[in-house]
Formats: sequence, structure tokens, C-alpha cells
Amino acid sequence: MGMTLPGRHGAFDARVLAKYNDHWITSPNTDYIPEPFIFEGARVEPLRDGRMGHIDCFQWPQLHAELYIWSACIPRKAVYQDDPTWKWMWWNITQSLDDFTLERGSAFKVGRIHVDKWKQLETVFNRLDGRAQEWMLKYPRYDGPLKVENWLRSCRRCLLRLKQLPFTFRDTVILVAFFQRICLDVFSMLEYLEMVLPPATGAIVEAFDRWMGAFTTDPEVCQQHFETRVPVWLIWKPHSVPPDMKVLKEVEVTYPSDIITDPEDFEVGQVLKWTGGWCYPGEPCHKHTRTGPVIGLEQFARPWPEPGAQSSSATTASTLKSTHTTSSSAASSSGANSSMGAVRSGRPGKRSQPYPSMESRPRAKPSVTLNAELWEDLNDPTIPPAISAWHAALQGVNKDAKRVRPNAPKIAYFFPHPALFVRGESSDRRHRYLRNWLVSRAGWITRLSVSDVTPVTPRTWRAFLNTIPERISSTFSGDQLREAANLFGPELIRVQHNVPSHVQFRDTSIFLADISRMTQWTKSKVLWDLYEHNFRFEFVALAHVLMPDMTLDRESEWLDCVRQVFPGDSELTMCAEPFPSENQGLASSDPKLKLEYVEKLRVLLSPWPGFPSDLMEPLPSSASSARVWALERKLALFYVQSFFDNFGCPPILPRLIPVPSAYGR
Repeated sequence: MGMTLPGRHGAFDARVLAKYNDHWITSPNTDYIPEPFIFEGARVEPLRDGRMGHIDCFQWPQLHAELYIWSACIPRKAVYQDDPTWKWMWWNITQSLDDFTLERGSAFKVGRIHVDKWKQLETVFNRLDGRAQEWMLKYPRYDGPLKVENWLRSCRRCLLRLKQLPFTFRDTVILVAFFQRICLDVFSMLEYLEMVLPPATGAIVEAFDRWMGAFTTDPEVCQQHFETRVPVWLIWKPHSVPPDMKVLKEVEVTYPSDIITDPEDFEVGQVLKWTGGWCYPGEPCHKHTRTGPVIGLEQFARPWPEPGAQSSSATTASTLKSTHTTSSSAASSSGANSSMGAVRSGRPGKRSQPYPSMESRPRAKPSVTLNAELWEDLNDPTIPPAISAWHAALQGVNKDAKRVRPNAPKIAYFFPHPALFVRGESSDRRHRYLRNWLVSRAGWITRLSVSDVTPVTPRTWRAFLNTIPERISSTFSGDQLREAANLFGPELIRVQHNVPSHVQFRDTSIFLADISRMTQWTKSKVLWDLYEHNFRFEFVALAHVLMPDMTLDRESEWLDCVRQVFPGDSELTMCAEPFPSENQGLASSDPKLKLEYVEKLRVLLSPWPGFPSDLMEPLPSSASSARVWALERKLALFYVQSFFDNFGCPPILPRLIPVPSAYGR
């Protein structure tokens, strides 16, 4: 084959050529050939650094995928590693105190990214967000396949969770890497949409060396990348190489030198579990590399918006092994040949969704027995004050058992029912319940947020809070304890027997040896926390049952609407946030602020089945407090009635925060 010939090199000429196994690889616009990890299927799972090794498109060039066409524009680490902002997209967190801070007073080895490092990641997000907002203002009518705003929402959610939720160090590594992958995706999308390079001059058309580039077996893709100056490497079978190809230089493939390939076993007590997914190169590998952990609200919905319908232009490994000519097109990628990638694993024997949707439930005759005790007011001074509109709604609900849908699930709660801590004659048992809840609270919140969102029956809660023995008998009661032990797991049970001297409840340190002398105000704050958490999870669970299509929305707009009903950025869970100093959101005493959250609630409830037609119109901003209260009561009644009709029991409703003056402080 001849060397350089007069004239400019084209897309199918070889500035460099490398022979790799039984393939030839050429590039018309780069001076190197990266080792191709594209000929065999591979297992996609986070490795020791939270990334996916050689098959990670954010670390090494991969096979072109039309659905992820922007991936060829992923920035190269070597180019940006000295940039004060962008270098954080490749930062590796360590267990040093400068990177990872353990939760103070926690019975579990969980913590958060150090606030200074979190701010650096926030700077990356803010810079990307600013750049994206400028582009969207410039092109407001863009309706192409690249949904930058969706990726930005996911990026922001991941960033906030790193700030709000405590995780094990290993989980933090995975979440930081996931955040960085989303940032790199947004960066490459904007590069793909914005970058206009000057026309090339000279015989060699240089690729833009800041981009990752892509392998392909499709000459049309090679031509497209060549024209847009994306680094590209074309895979050939030797017999299909045209005799008139211009070859400037033959080289050896370049091997990766700084990519982690070592897996790391999960420690005992790991909360965020992953199972590896095996898939082919091309679109399946790109998709699963972008798979992230399912956290918080996303456990009720599909967590990641796919970029579009299945494309027929991706290439499978079998295509790479087949005879390829310059006129052939890439074969269709089959999603059936790949698994679902890295995903969370739930509790053994539990369903992956909190409740089945109405469509998925088999029909049967009603078999609901109403528990009148659940509807009674709790007459205890530590119970936080009720919100008047919601309390009135609870009293006005129609409790006819015939209204309850067939096969309503058993009564279960995401957090212990506050009544467990105030009812019963034994003060020792109530104190034991309270102690066991406080030592397990952080671990339970973390697991409920990232591992499994299934509610727990009252009987199982009582068994757990009463202390599960280290050795369980083979009696009937022992079987019930064993069931509870299997559900909660060894880590949560262990802290019941190795109780620390104190625990951290939000911004309060509680000494467990003095739990019998805990002030009523402190206990009331613990109960308020249980009311609020249960309300949030039950609200989303009911929405998932009533509106399964909406809660599975790929764009996740419904998730954002839900977040707006709850004040702050805490989403569903609150762990170490300071206890609120004033009533917020739906409990706010400020008329304008209350109207704002009542309106958000109205918008969120309006698509639900049976929503009252007279509530479709919003209240004006000048509405009186009486009108706001009346609207809130009607919305609360609709919510409570909907909950009863589907679950056969009353929901746990939000409460006012306990104030010190009510307890003589």
C-alpha cells in the first residue's frame, strides 16, 4: 500500500493505521489509535473509583451510538485537568477528613462529602447551568433529540443528595462519579450543539483534540465525524480495505494507563447495592454506563430519561465480527441482548414498588375491616398540634368500607406510626421504642432513600422497636421476629445491642442514658419528624397508585412538581437538617406563603381521578385567609378520601411544629 499521495486526505484515508487482532483500524484526523474495547460484550458496573473502566465512554472512546451522538464530544481529562473548574469532573474522593465527613452522633458509618468539596462540584453545575441557559435563550424553539434541561435536572438532584443525605463512603464514591458523568454529558451536549470550528486547511484535516471521539464500522458515520472534525476511528476487515487508500503512517494502538479496572467488594452493611449488567457495545453500553442509583422520589418513577426511541443505526458486537465493506451499513442493535445494567437491589422477598398501581391489581371482593383506633385523636401532650384544615378533613371523610378498592394492601408505614411512642401502659416499652428508633433513624432514612421504598407493617415495626434478640427461638413469635430481622437486616439490629452513648437527631444531640428524662418538647420534635416523613412518602405512594402513567414520566416533570410541595430542598427525607424554627409550606402561618403551597398542592392533585371540578381554577393572589383555608380543607379532604378509598385506612397527615412555650420553656 502506497504512502502519502498528493491532495487532501479524505474520511476513508489513513493518517494513521493500526492492525489489531483480525481488524485494521484507521483514522483520517488523529495521530493515534486508542485500544478498542468494542468487540465483545462486557459487564457494566461501578469499579473502585465509581466509574466503569475501559468500557466507560466518559473515560475512553467507545463505539458510536446514534442515540448518544454527543458522546463523541465528551471532553478528554488530559486537556482539562488543569482547569480550576472543569478538573472537578474527574476528581476522586478519598476517605480523608478533607473529602468525607462522618455524621456526628450516628450509630452507622455514614457521612457526606466535605462542604468545601461539595461547593467545588456546585461550581461545576452552576457553570454548566449558566452555559445551558444561555444556549436555550439563544435557541428557544429547539426541539431536537438533545434534552439538556432533563440532564441538568438530574444533575441538580444528584448534587443536592450529596449535600443532604448521609451515605457510606463507597456509596458516596458511586454518587460522586454519577454526578460527574451527568456533568460530562451536559458538557458534551453543549459542545455538540454550540461548537463551530474554522474550516480546515492543508492536506490533513485535524480533529478537535479536546473531544473523546468514537469508533465506528459505518462509513457514513466516519464521513460525518470527519466533516465535523470529531476524532474518529474506522474499523475494517483487511479484505475490505480499498486498494487506493492513502496511508500516511502505521502505528501501534495506544493502551490506557490511568483507568481503574479493579472491582471493590461491598462492605457489610452497604446500603446502595449494585448488580452488574452485561451488554453489547454501542447503544446498550452507552445506556447502561449512564445508569445511576435510584434515590428518593425516583424510586417511584423511571429515574432516567432515554434520549429517544430505539434507533436502528447502532452496531452490535456480532456486526463487528461480520464481514464489513465500505458500502455496508451498521446492523441494528438489539436491546434484548443486554441486561438492565447497574441497578439497586431491594430487600429480599419484597416488591420493587411501594404499592401496585390500580391497573396492576387483580379484582376481588372487598375485605376491609376498619380500625376505629386509627381515626382517634391521640391525647398526649407530646403529639404536635394538628393543622386545622387537615384535621377537619380527617373528621369529614366518608369511612364506608364499600368505598375501599378491592385488594387494598395491608396497612403499612414507611416510618413508625407516632402512636407507637405514646400508646400503651408500659413506659419502659415506650422508652425502648424511642431509643431504638433514634439509634436506627439515620440508617433507616438512608436505606429508605436509596435501597428500598417498601412500607412496613405495624406488627413488624413493633417487633423491631422492641429490640430483636441476637438469638431467635423457633416458636411462632420467633418466626415473626425472624421475619422482622430479615427485613431490617443485621446492621440495624446490631445497633440495638451496641447502643452508643448519644445520637444526633437533626441539630440536637440526645444522650440515650437519659432517654426516660427526655423533655416533652424534644420528644414532640421526634414525633413531628415521623409525621412529616410518613406524610411525604404516603403522598407520593398514593400518587403512584392513582397516576402510574404520570409517575413514570420520562421527563421527570412530575417529580419536580412533588418537590415543590415540600419546603426546602430535602425532597422526601430529612436527616441532619436543623429542626425548623417556624412552620413552613402547608403549615405556614403567613397567608401569602401558605397560598403559594396550597396552590402547588392544587396543581399536583388536579389530574388525580375524581378531583372536584370546582377546584380547577386557582385562587387570586389577593384571596383572603378564609378562602385559602377553605381551599386547603377541600384539597385535604380530597386527599384523605382518596387515600382511604385506596388503602382502607387514614393517612398520616402533616402537623405544626411544637413550640417551646407549649412545654413551659
